[in-house]
Amino acid sequence: MRVTYVIEDINPCAWYRCMTPGGALKERGHDVALEREPMSAKVLASDVVVFQRPSKEAQLASVLHLRSQQKYVVIELDDDFWNLQHTNPSFSYWRQTSALRVLEGCLKAADVVTVTTPELAQTVGKFNSNVRVLPNMLPDQYWSFAPKQLPADDTVVIGWAGSATHEADLKLLSGVVEQILEKYERVVFAFAGMPRLPYREHERIRLIPQVPLEEYTKLLGTFDIALAPVVDSTFNRCKSDLKYLEYAMIGLPVVASRIATYERSVEHGANGFLARNHRDWVKSIGRLIEDPALRVRIAANAREFAEARTIRSNIGLWERAYGVADQAAAS
Repeated sequence: MRVTYVIEDINPCAWYRCMTPGGALKERGHDVALEREPMSAKVLASDVVVFQRPSKEAQLASVLHLRSQQKYVVIELDDDFWNLQHTNPSFSYWRQTSALRVLEGCLKAADVVTVTTPELAQTVGKFNSNVRVLPNMLPDQYWSFAPKQLPADDTVVIGWAGSATHEADLKLLSGVVEQILEKYERVVFAFAGMPRLPYREHERIRLIPQVPLEEYTKLLGTFDIALAPVVDSTFNRCKSDLKYLEYAMIGLPVVASRIATYERSVEHGANGFLARNHRDWVKSIGRLIEDPALRVRIAANAREFAEARTIRSNIGLWERAYGVADQAAAS
């Protein structure tokens, strides 16, 4: 049986939600293809077709046609587009065009909908009763290496990596960054992927350009402590813990926002820290700066958690959701 993923373009969401499981399915002996044209010959000849975030009329037409031909159609969704904030760069596309109507039509017609979190499953459940939660997993080939060791000198690099769409999240650390820099002379902050920051300029704040995927793990390896601030909103509560997983697999102790996004994964004080307010952020970051042994213990526990979240170990979830579990090659 052939499984074909229909994507708009190759971006981080497509990488984690289509290309990563697709690669693992290939390893299991499945015939897997990646397409951008929803009515291509490969798509029409497939047994299972996975549409990632469908929002175009041509994609809806393909979904309806494939269902009429008894093909198995999967809609893959990893964001709550019904609760986008006005400041989100995608707001005008999803809320002021036909994109959301098309997505809803695809959801209603699909055999199954796959999502990243229980919160998102609840949101899309009103459009389709068959929703499967497939948590984000890490691709083994990029994350199989020894965890980070303590730095040789006293400098502590506190890092964050993301995209320019997260400016509101970084504003949560306004005042925190400045207070930490004032208190600890050996601390450096590194922010990767942001063209500007909502903080006062400082000689120990570094701006790092976005890097290609193959260099991403090396970038994270330059951090000693990692931060995962997220604004508490309906939209963000549907997002996954992927940022924590990435940091944790590197062997980094993480301080994350105390919202549903991270509360299922982070056990406060055991495999990370959760912060609700300015005081929490300063206290948790300060503890990690001052206690190298604590950094090692938290990072080891975080790494152990992340090691259970690789795609190779969990691909059976995708096989069952796609209805191809009985087609799996013998391991």
